[in-house]
Amino acid sequence: MAESNQLRRVLVVYTGGTFGMLKNEKGVLVPQKNIEKVIRKLPQLHDNEYWNQHLANSDLKEYLAIPDGKDTELKILYKIHEYDELKDSSDFTIEDWLKMVRDIKRYYHDYDGFVVLHGTDTTAYGASALSFMLEVLGKTVVLTGAQVPIFQPRSDGNNNFLCAVLIAATQYIPEVTVFFGSQLFRGCRVKKVSNIKIYGFESPNYPPLLEAKTTLEIDPKMLLHTRGTVPDICRIHDELSAKVYLLKVVPTITPEMIRAVFNGMEGVVLETYGNGNIPIKRKEIYREIERAVKNNVLVVNVTQCINGTVLGKAIYETGLLLLECGVIPAFDMTPEAAWAKLSYVLTKTELSYAEKIELMKTNIRGELHNPAHSTK
Repeated sequence: MAESNQLRRVLVVYTGGTFGMLKNEKGVLVPQKNIEKVIRKLPQLHDNEYWNQHLANSDLKEYLAIPDGKDTELKILYKIHEYDELKDSSDFTIEDWLKMVRDIKRYYHDYDGFVVLHGTDTTAYGASALSFMLEVLGKTVVLTGAQVPIFQPRSDGNNNFLCAVLIAATQYIPEVTVFFGSQLFRGCRVKKVSNIKIYGFESPNYPPLLEAKTTLEIDPKMLLHTRGTVPDICRIHDELSAKVYLLKVVPTITPEMIRAVFNGMEGVVLETYGNGNIPIKRKEIYREIERAVKNNVLVVNVTQCINGTVLGKAIYETGLLLLECGVIPAFDMTPEAAWAKLSYVLTKTELSYAEKIELMKTNIRGELHNPAHSTK
């Protein structure tokens, strides 16, 4: 067996999702238990000969081993931590992401990196939520999954999984990321753009951190933190507000709809047209938003456009009203990141209302570019 300083250990948290699904008696896909048994039979993902020779009769017998390749001379072992209740990620709630964050904290010092097998439907929400809740992180966390289950011959899950484990074990990227297709994205920048293509995710306003070519190498300039600038600790904020909603502006929106959505909410992400515009000739719509802001509801203005930004200075008259009444510009955040950040900021009880507004406009995890005071 390789010397201990040549070993890297990765914890794989299996939460459910398409990656490990099979059809049930009704002909629909549902998550399957005991995914480790399947992975152990896949030579691309498990070196069974090495396991028999070096791990089977050792304290490491619960680990699986990545086959040797040209990506690294290190021996990479990984353990699968399978949740008792596996879910389609469409069923995920805040409690599921809190569980993942707490598990990363719990096992932080036992592993060199972490992979979360996560259903694709809410990966953008989950990756963003984890990004904010993991306040200090000195190791690599990679979310991944599949468009086609690994039980099927054309599954994309094998390569996604392999690359995610390799990256978590060998690359110093102390933040939450998403690997899918052939690219590694910043977790709070990612968006699901297709449910049929293998390349199902993009990072609309920020380039990928890494592209898997014949090698797996990252440009250090892409990182939020370079080696040595972040302590090797894990500090979490394991709370998110459940009183946050995302409301899309459409031509048929009414004051009653706005009032119903804002009722009881602490924060609302408003998906507006273009550069952050709403219909200004319908004053009753504006007045409902204004009323909510006056009642200390944090309202964030994010563009409906996949690529784009809502700046702190209006370009059109139709966006000026929102700025004037105190709606917070989201800059180039995705709606998913804006939702997650708002859910996080609202639970910062030590902050005043004004400080929460300022934090929403500040880049803290690489989630936005604010020309006024962005840190990166």
